[in-house]
Amino acid sequence: MTDEPSEADVFAIPDFWKTSRWLDQLASETSTSLFGHGLDALYNVKSTSLPLEPIAVDTDGFFKLPEVGESHADDPDELQDSDMTASTIQEHQEFEDKSDIWTGVSEPQPRPSAFRTWETFKTGTLQPYIPMLLSEAGQGAYDALLSWPTDSLNLQNTSTPAVETRAYFTSVLALCLGRESVFFARTTEDWTFKCTLPELRVSGYSRQVLQGVQRQAAKCGSTFLRLGAFCQSSYAPSSSRCAIALASAMSQILQAVEHRVSVDGRFPESLLQLQTTIREASTILRPLDDLAARIPRDLPDEEILSLVFQEASTFEFSERYIRDMLCEILQRISSPWVESVEEWLGTRREVGMPFARSNIGETKGFVTVDVEVFIDDFGREVEDIDFRLDIGRVPQFLPSDIAESIFETGRNLRFIRTFHPDHILARSDVIMSNRPPAARWLFDWASILDLEDRIAQYQDGILDAIQESRSATAYVAVHSKLGVDEPDSDLELTFFGVDESTMEQRLIESMDHFSRPLIESSSDDSLSRIVQEKFSSEIEDDSIASDDTPHWSLLPILSFGGIAAAQARIVNRESLRLLFEANNVQLHLKLQRDFHLLGNGLFCSRLSHALFDPDLETTERQAGIAMQGGVMGLRLGGRDTWPPGSSELRLALMGVLGEAYGSQGVTKASTSINRDSGASPLPGDLSFAVRDLSEEEINKCMNPDALEALDFLRLSYTTPPELTWIITPVHLMHYDRIFKLLLRILRMLYVVNRLYQDTNSRLNTWVEEDTSYRFVRESQHFVSSIASYFLDSGVAIAWQSFENKLNSIRVHLDKPDAAPDKCAYSPNQLRDMHSQVLERIMYALFLRKRQLPVLKLLEEIFGIVLQYAKQSRLQALGEEGESAELANSAHMYAEFRKKVQVFITVCRGLSEKARASSKNTADGASSEDSGFGDDSLIAQLLKLDMGDYYCRR
Repeated sequence: MTDEPSEADVFAIPDFWKTSRWLDQLASETSTSLFGHGLDALYNVKSTSLPLEPIAVDTDGFFKLPEVGESHADDPDELQDSDMTASTIQEHQEFEDKSDIWTGVSEPQPRPSAFRTWETFKTGTLQPYIPMLLSEAGQGAYDALLSWPTDSLNLQNTSTPAVETRAYFTSVLALCLGRESVFFARTTEDWTFKCTLPELRVSGYSRQVLQGVQRQAAKCGSTFLRLGAFCQSSYAPSSSRCAIALASAMSQILQAVEHRVSVDGRFPESLLQLQTTIREASTILRPLDDLAARIPRDLPDEEILSLVFQEASTFEFSERYIRDMLCEILQRISSPWVESVEEWLGTRREVGMPFARSNIGETKGFVTVDVEVFIDDFGREVEDIDFRLDIGRVPQFLPSDIAESIFETGRNLRFIRTFHPDHILARSDVIMSNRPPAARWLFDWASILDLEDRIAQYQDGILDAIQESRSATAYVAVHSKLGVDEPDSDLELTFFGVDESTMEQRLIESMDHFSRPLIESSSDDSLSRIVQEKFSSEIEDDSIASDDTPHWSLLPILSFGGIAAAQARIVNRESLRLLFEANNVQLHLKLQRDFHLLGNGLFCSRLSHALFDPDLETTERQAGIAMQGGVMGLRLGGRDTWPPGSSELRLALMGVLGEAYGSQGVTKASTSINRDSGASPLPGDLSFAVRDLSEEEINKCMNPDALEALDFLRLSYTTPPELTWIITPVHLMHYDRIFKLLLRILRMLYVVNRLYQDTNSRLNTWVEEDTSYRFVRESQHFVSSIASYFLDSGVAIAWQSFENKLNSIRVHLDKPDAAPDKCAYSPNQLRDMHSQVLERIMYALFLRKRQLPVLKLLEEIFGIVLQYAKQSRLQALGEEGESAELANSAHMYAEFRKKVQVFITVCRGLSEKARASSKNTADGASSEDSGFGDDSLIAQLLKLDMGDYYCRR
């Protein structure tokens, strides 16, 4: 019988020995040590031991035992027969030792990397790792090699002392921010940095490698200091708003870079990580340094904006974070300028005192209030105080047409606010309630399309509010005419239209608001986020601009053109409507046509009789002769004393303007003239006045037989303040020159007609039969043709075209369903149309400077006619002695024919030149608008030479 246990003995082990996991582990660990005789001794345990009850394992509840993993075998035999290698057993034991069954199973740690070869696979044991390269041997081996006396690497680092790595890295980071440290000090001469030790290095790196990193850090630190100094200098009292905004944006970026270097990167793990931090900081600061180098001190806002815009456009296809950073800087520095533009357009409440025409010399954005002196072709000056567009203060990126549109819109808005304060557009609260879109830079198509939608909503809201206001005004006007009064409302306590309950509620809300604690402002703004995202590599490198970004040259138009155009359409339309309906601009323009341009027939007739009719009672005071009280006139040509006094002018011209103005169908009650007081209720206080003349001009007026005898007489008209943008002082100066010439024509008409009557009279015995008849008839034909050309062609044709345009504008404004974008006119265009019609009239009347020789020739012809009229008058009176010095009729007739021939030749040349110019007109203007072409007005004067009577070929 052998000592080996039987199979039954083996399986005689109690159940709890099999079910307890810790016993299984204990059996495997003590198989060779605990019992000292192997597992055989364990199997010889007698079965006489008392059986124990199985241990109940708590699997639920708070005190449950954690699972520590299942055993690899159910009994010691399976554990013994396992083919687990020694290394696996050791790793398993280490894992079990580190596990704490009371706190839970720890996460399995990754196996350390091992150098595996076929030999270790066969033997099951790991061999120690032997490095093949010096760089793999660690810092100690590399330091030993560098300090080796033989200097086998030829780096000359044998005597270079090694400093502490952490202190050196910290000093380099401080150098990157332009700060002094234990290893780097700033020099006082050129504010550069110098190492405090002649040579140094850290463990694992040579001196040459560290010097390259130091140069990068020193360059970054110098850039950081330059930008800091630029920001500090920009905060001077004389700096502009855009310069301060630029300095603030740069300071924010410098703070973000400083936080990244000194806080986030203060513990670099290696030299490569330190170099990466320095390179990232340098990449952020380099574009800012280039921008600051291009901006000198005391640079105006518009030039700062232009430089930043140009600098940002150069990085259009650069890295994304640089584009975003420069775009955000452009957005910030443009804020002061954009706010001034919005206040001028009316889409933002105006801060401070309103910018009005009374603020002479002040400037807001690119708008200034200035006194402009206009000088005509003949040196006469006139002053005009108005808003001016200072084109030099407009940034270069803003197109000129948008700048002019913004300027005109703001000026028209000031017109509404000044003269029509009850209008919807004059109330900022109504405009703000319709939420006008803010003007800001837009850099992607999605924002641009969204802006267009908001502009359309704003325009529709404003138009609806204007229409409702107009309907309410019409309702009130109708009821006021019918005598229907609104019911009286009870008197309530109000303050600026707010009742008592609303005031109490607002006071309570204000008290609650001030009772709240102050909210700490966050320093994490957009610029800081851009810099932090760059450092954290959250922005992917996108060197090519995406498809949703428009071209850089289109950004100003897409960003600011839409809101400027929408506001211009609304304001210009309402300004025109107010000019036509409330201010009656057509009435004032027609007044100029009727009187300054002699368009009123009754005025021409009454004025001619008051000035030239010898049959009227004289206004001169004669000793011993009482005035009869009849119709009096100045009787030019029939008196010896000239010029008349102011009292004579008053007596002769009294009631002329009022009667002529009342004959045009205007309300009689409003145009009645008080003949006793001489008061003039005419629009613009229209009246006769005396023109300011030079000494030479006064001497010419002293001669009653000279052409300049009536040059002292003029029409005085004061433009109403609300119409000064349409009828400017320059226009009034043109009207005065035209009236002066037409008054001479009116006199010449009367003289030649009187001569014609006297010549045909049988009572006239002094007329030389042939010469006198020819002279009188030809002069009467010439003057009548010139007068007909001046009045019927030169004035009437141009003015009729102008009136037709005014009527078309008025008809379009009266249409309630007309869209504002279909209206092609604005107050500025109306003023330009007024200027153009005056230019056309002056061109037709030879009043331009380049036409001065033609006008002089025409005046010489008129002078000959007046000289002959004086001679004929003296001869009719029998005063032969006084007329002896005058040339005879034959000589004057020959001189008259000669000058008329020259005049017709000049007119033919001007007509041919106009015909050639009309074919080469580059701007495509019609011949009617430019005055050129086959139908030129000057060509009509060739009818003076019918049958080539004067210019025989």
